[in-house]
Amino acid sequence: MHYRDYDDRQLVTAIINNDIGAIEYFFKDKCSGLFAYIIANIFDGNVDKQDLTQELFWYLAKKDWYKVRQFDFRSQLMTWVTVVAVRFFQKKRKELIEKTDSMPLNNKMWKDNSAGISLDKRIDIRAALQRMPNARYRKVIEILDLKDVRPELLAEEMNVTVDNLYNIHRRALVQLRLVMGRKEDYV
Repeated sequence: MHYRDYDDRQLVTAIINNDIGAIEYFFKDKCSGLFAYIIANIFDGNVDKQDLTQELFWYLAKKDWYKVRQFDFRSQLMTWVTVVAVRFFQKKRKELIEKTDSMPLNNKMWKDNSAGISLDKRIDIRAALQRMPNARYRKVIEILDLKDVRPELLAEEMNVTVDNLYNIHRRALVQLRLVMGRKEDYV
């Protein structure tokens, strides 16, 4: 039997039992339309699908799938997941907006980290960062690369795992290279 043939109870049981195939099927196939909806309607297209997938995975998987164990089968699984995911990402978006609004206009980054970077390079980097469409990616590069903050601190602030932060950082650097006109991928 294929995972697509599972009913909700079988799929939830497989996920709770950490069946890798069921988890991959659920997040990559079953939730694909949900992620497209969230990207378009909550984040206005300014977020990466992989970020959403990882964020929702870690949210649902923490504490031995505690959130998934709360599903009581009174509705369809995808209806329940849609409500949970939309609420989760609306809260995330609100937190991101509040953090962005609370940042001072005269960002200390350009003063604090001037030791090893020439003025011309700082201006180039600043201009490229402003052209990046994903605000979250900008933040990760600014904090990890320009402010030299420990990844553990940023991961905690962003409410993600350090591994997820490294993945976000890698994609952010790829986007920065593209914005700067470089086509090669970040390794």
